[in-house]
Amino acid sequence: MELVVAMTVGGIVLALVASVSVRQQRIYADVAARGALSGQLRQAATLLPIELRGVASGAGDIREARDTAIEFRATLATAVVCDTQPASLVLAPPDGHHTTFASYLAPVSVGDTAWLFTPDDSAGRWRPFSVTQIATLSPGSCDRLGPSLLAEALVSSRTTQRLSEQSATAGAIGSVIRVTRPVRYSLYRGGDGRWYLGQRDWNVGIARFNTIQPVSGPYSSPSSRGLVFEYFDSTGAPLATPVGNPRLIASIRVSVRGQSSSVMRAFARGAQGRSSDSVNLTIAFRNRR
Repeated sequence: MELVVAMTVGGIVLALVASVSVRQQRIYADVAARGALSGQLRQAATLLPIELRGVASGAGDIREARDTAIEFRATLATAVVCDTQPASLVLAPPDGHHTTFASYLAPVSVGDTAWLFTPDDSAGRWRPFSVTQIATLSPGSCDRLGPSLLAEALVSSRTTQRLSEQSATAGAIGSVIRVTRPVRYSLYRGGDGRWYLGQRDWNVGIARFNTIQPVSGPYSSPSSRGLVFEYFDSTGAPLATPVGNPRLIASIRVSVRGQSSSVMRAFARGAQGRSSDSVNLTIAFRNRR
């Protein structure tokens, strides 16, 4: 009898321990799933403001604005014109100092658009030219009208860009140039059947966008408002999508929604037993005019 009682009590204790362990495992799994979902949402909330905040909508940088997609001219490089050659601009080399006169996010290719800032009596304007050739020039100092380079930049190779018009070099020394290329962000369905925030960059060789690549996700489907762009003018009034005149856009509200990849076992559950979360942010353009 004593053995039976001991085995019964031991079985009850082991059952309680197993129940607590299973409960803890479910909690850890749910916390991990929620953490992964939050990370996916943060990726979009971090990337999109970086890409969109510097867009100059008034200058026509936004090419298309829809509720689940936006296409715009992304800046690849900025630099100060160091010197000129026949039909070409010599750009200041980048360096690690805080007074650098050039910055490159991606290599510039033939077919990209170079915007040369031309000052005038008012605020100046950006003139677009097509990049027809890229070359490397030996290190050296700039023209006397150009920037004064530090020692680190004086030993770095410089980049030359031949533009589509020879007149672009007239009076360009010391001016600022920025190089852009079309980029498109949209919500798309991947090969695994889930929805992702994807990016397409323009291929100047074939004159069309490259194959879409996932940036972050997965997110909810378009019917569940996985990714929504809302557009507003300078007065805060909403603009109907697709926006007919993207130059009117002054700010964008981005909403991203997703579900956990696994079924919640310990915490409160939503549709299909999965946890849902969302991020909403408003991006105001710095260079709207």
